[in-house]
Amino acid sequence: MIRFLIGLFLEGLIFGAVVRAILPGEQNWTIGQTIAIGVISWVALGILFRVVLGVVAGLVLPLLLLGGAALYLSRRRGGALPR
Repeated sequence: MIRFLIGLFLEGLIFGAVVRAILPGEQNWTIGQTIAIGVISWVALGILFRVVLGVVAGLVLPLLLLGGAALYLSRRRGGALPR
C-alpha cells in the first residue's frame, strides 16, 4: 500500500506540472499550488479507484479522467490541438 501511495504521489507531481504547461494563458496560481492540486486529486482518485476496481485501475484511470478534464479545459479556454 505504501508503494501504491508513493506511486500516486509521484504521478500527481508529474500531472500537476503537465497541466500547468498545457493550460493556455496567465494563471493566478503558483506552480506549488498547481502541483499540490494535482497530487491531492490524483491520490484521491487513485485510492477511490483502487478500492472499487483494483490496483491497476487505481494507477491508470486517474490519468484518463484527469487528462481528459485537462484537455477539455484547455480547449474550452481557447487552446487548440496541434495538427
